[in-house]
Amino acid sequence: MRKRFVISSLLSSLIMFGISYTWHGVFLNDLTNLNYPIGIYLISSSIVYILIGGILSKVFSSHMIAIYIRNFFVRGIVCGAALGLVLYTFALVLGVTFTKVITLDAILIDIPWQMFEQTIGGLVVAMVYALIYEPIPMNRSEEIV
Repeated sequence: MRKRFVISSLLSSLIMFGISYTWHGVFLNDLTNLNYPIGIYLISSSIVYILIGGILSKVFSSHMIAIYIRNFFVRGIVCGAALGLVLYTFALVLGVTFTKVITLDAILIDIPWQMFEQTIGGLVVAMVYALIYEPIPMNRSEEIV
């Protein structure tokens, strides 16, 4: 595995998890309403955020995105916001929520929040890719970043 991919995946996962925990656990106090032990939530959400960080890093470094968006930071913002929208849509369809009743107001607040959270993750990925040098691969079929 490439160094930038691993570091950006783990660092963005940690940052996004921290943002999520601060938002849901401190500001909204949603974690007190869980129907199961908080330890299970923390372990499960840690795994999910590691997957999100990996997906975000993979999308960011994909050849198709890199061709159209050369600037690392713009690419991080676009990839993060798009992934946030897709993830929220999946969560909404699957019914993953902290509230019993999903209202339009809650959706209109949650969508930008999720997009913001993943955009921060995308910016972390962009910073890692901008700051850590890796030589250009000899095989052109590998990712271009």
